[in-house]
Amino acid sequence: MGSGPSLLQREDIHVVIVGGGYAGIQLAKNLQKKARVTLIDPKEMLYHNIGAVRSCTEPGFAKRILMPYAPTFGQNFKQGTVTAINAAEKTVVLASGETVKYSHLVLATGSTGPFPGKSPDELTSIAEVTEKSEAVLKLVQAAKNIVIIGGGAVGTEIAGEIATDYKDKEVTLIHPHDKLVSGESSDAFQKRLKEILQELGVKLVLGERVTNLDALPTDRVETATVTTDKGTEISADLVIPCTGLKVNSMAYKDSLASSMEDNGSLKVNNFFEVQGTEGIYAIGDCSNIPETKMAYRASMHSDLLAKNILAQETGGTKKEYKPDPFIMVVSVGRKAAIGQKGTSLLPEFVVRMMKARDMMTGKFWKEMGQKPPR
Repeated sequence: MGSGPSLLQREDIHVVIVGGGYAGIQLAKNLQKKARVTLIDPKEMLYHNIGAVRSCTEPGFAKRILMPYAPTFGQNFKQGTVTAINAAEKTVVLASGETVKYSHLVLATGSTGPFPGKSPDELTSIAEVTEKSEAVLKLVQAAKNIVIIGGGAVGTEIAGEIATDYKDKEVTLIHPHDKLVSGESSDAFQKRLKEILQELGVKLVLGERVTNLDALPTDRVETATVTTDKGTEISADLVIPCTGLKVNSMAYKDSLASSMEDNGSLKVNNFFEVQGTEGIYAIGDCSNIPETKMAYRASMHSDLLAKNILAQETGGTKKEYKPDPFIMVVSVGRKAAIGQKGTSLLPEFVVRMMKARDMMTGKFWKEMGQKPPR
C-alpha cells in the first residue's frame, strides 16, 4: 500500500483478522506496518490451494504450497481457533480460553470443502498436510480409472493435471451443469476448455449429477461403479470428490447468527461492514457479496478494506467496493491453460506462464517475503 497514514502509535487500535487464507494474509500484510494487527488461524501455514491440485500428481510439490505464517508476520500471528465473538466487549475467544480484544474485527474465514481443494482446519501443521498430500498422490499413482466428481475450478484442474502427467490412466470428469468452472464464463471459453481436456483424453460427463457419492470409497483404490441421475454408470477404482464447498462459519455461527445468510455467509454492505454490528467486517468467501468467489477478488477486498480502516481512523474518506469485470484463469495440466477477462479470452501462452508453469507458487512465496523450498 506504500506509505501513508500510520496508526502504530494508537494503543486503542487493534485489528484482529480471523482466517489466514488469501484475504486474511493480504489484509495483514497491508496493515502490519501501519497499525497493531493480529492474524489468527488454526494452522501454522497458508495452504496455497491454487497450487494444491499439482500436489496430487507431482512428488514433492506439497512443500511448495505450504507457506508458514511466522516468518512473514512474526508476533502479529497467533495460532489458534476462534470459537466465539463478544461484540459488546469487542473480544474474540479462542478454543484455549484466551481472549483477544479488538477495535476492528475482520472475519476472513473462507470456505471448506474436500481435500485437496481445501485443507481441513484439523490439519494444523505442515507435516500433517504434507502427509495427507502424499497419501493422495500415492492413490492417484496406483489407480487406473479415476473419476472426478465436480467440474468447478478444482475438479477441472485436477483432471488436467492427472491426464497430463499420467497418460496411461482413464480420467472422467462428471459435472451437473453444461458449463465447467464458472457459469459466468463465455461460450468461447467453454468450447476451448473442453477441447483442451478432450485432447488430453479426459472424458466429460456433463449435465449429470452423481447419485451414489456417499456410498463410494474416496480414500482408497477400490473398484466401484459411479451412477448418475441419467442412468450413466462409470467404472472407477479411485473417486475424487470436488463438490460441496461451504462457507466456514464455525468462528461466528453462534455469535453472529442474526447477521448470517442461510448458507453461512455474513451480510455485508459495500464497505464490508457486517449488518447489525459495529467494528466487524467480513471479506472473501465468508462475505455475501454476490460474485464468484476467487482468490484475486479476496485480495481486492483486503486492499480496499485496509485503505478504508486507515481512512476511517485518520479522517479520510472511505470508498465502496465495486467488483471488477469477470476474470478467470484455469490451468489444464502444466502445459495448457485458458483465461478470460471481461468477455475476451486471454492469450493462452500468457495464462500458461501466469499459472500453469508453477501454479502461482513463486508469486505467493514472494508475497509472503520468503524463499520457496527447494
